[in-house]
Amino acid sequence: MRSSVKNLALAAAVCACACGPPNDGKVHIRYMAWGSPEQLALEQQLCAQFNRENPDVSVSFLRVPASAYANKMVVMLASRTAPDIMRVDHYGFPSLVRKDYFLPVDGLAAKDKGYHKSDFFPMTIQEGEYDSKFYGLNVMFGAEIVYYNKTLFRAAGLEDPLVLANRGQWTWEQFRQDAIALSKTRDGRPVQFGCAVPSFPMNVPVIWAFGGRLLSEDHKRSLVDSAGSIQAFQFLSDLRWKDHAAPTPAQAANSAFSFESGKLGMTLDWMGLSPRLRTAIHDFDWDICPLPTGPAGGQSMVKGNQLVIYKESEHPEAAWRFMRFLTSPQVELLLYGKLRRNFPTRIAVAHSKQFLDATAPPYHTRVFLNAVEHARQLPIDERWSEWTQALTSEQDVLYAGIDRDAGACMRRAAVKIDKVLNEEEGF
Repeated sequence: MRSSVKNLALAAAVCACACGPPNDGKVHIRYMAWGSPEQLALEQQLCAQFNRENPDVSVSFLRVPASAYANKMVVMLASRTAPDIMRVDHYGFPSLVRKDYFLPVDGLAAKDKGYHKSDFFPMTIQEGEYDSKFYGLNVMFGAEIVYYNKTLFRAAGLEDPLVLANRGQWTWEQFRQDAIALSKTRDGRPVQFGCAVPSFPMNVPVIWAFGGRLLSEDHKRSLVDSAGSIQAFQFLSDLRWKDHAAPTPAQAANSAFSFESGKLGMTLDWMGLSPRLRTAIHDFDWDICPLPTGPAGGQSMVKGNQLVIYKESEHPEAAWRFMRFLTSPQVELLLYGKLRRNFPTRIAVAHSKQFLDATAPPYHTRVFLNAVEHARQLPIDERWSEWTQALTSEQDVLYAGIDRDAGACMRRAAVKIDKVLNEEEGF
């Protein structure tokens, strides 16, 4: 027994030694992120490249599955074991930054002669700010657009949506008519649908297009029961239950009518979908076009993630250097120009020939650029996860066809949201 205890103690000591940073004279920092296997493999390569180019620093990469990432990060922050650098989804950034977990980088940015906020799209800077301080550099940024199956549009004799958009005729009503025309049944069974119904928050631009809003300017009152919001939700619900132009949840099970299957005419998504579609689609033509316009106009939405430094990091200068590398022109040209992972945060990269030229779909890359330059930001705040849960619970009732009256659903949602917004927040 005594020998076993001794062996365990020795093993623990060896493990502690192995797990600690080696005594090689380098500054050792840790970086944590999530993503698809392809994304994580790419980021591992970038860490290796940084280590080669910066022999005085060694970055180790902590890869966490997306499903577990948010919880793991919160536990590590609360237990004071967080890595030096983390990628934080902007949906959760405001709620975490206010808890004083992250290091303001204003001082590091001011000392860095090569860093200029004016090099970046203003919204990428704004996302990293909180309470007049600057905390994070933006990555995985982009706006929402429409992916469409050009082969299905040609077969149905429909005009190309991009051509319509360039003429100012690409509206949500036209989207609806095209979705109906693209939908087909055989022997009473659906074999093709015109579109997918976007869920929250991908449906927010539709709400804006119909003149609706989510919250008041001071974020103290819900506006999901406004006339425009109700009209937008009813429009989306009707695509499925009235027009039969979008699959029901049961019909869409097991990705039977995914865009990649060739059985779906249009879908709304981020630029980051492009690499997957390039790999998955080989038997039909596809491209991108702007979101349609509505009675109140049309704007896409933008969102990114933040690279932040843990407040208790012992090596903030090295962490800043690594963050600057991940947002450098060379890396952005690789990630967003060549691989199309998302949209550049740097204005010069987004306007560069390397980004705008395309040898594979999507070819009309200026759609991405125009979407970002004319987009709006989501009203993401400290209570985002709470009040959006109240909204999506009623959206799900509407989309599932349990209650097909958008007005009734949104009025119930507004009551729930207002209750959340008026509750005292606990830490």
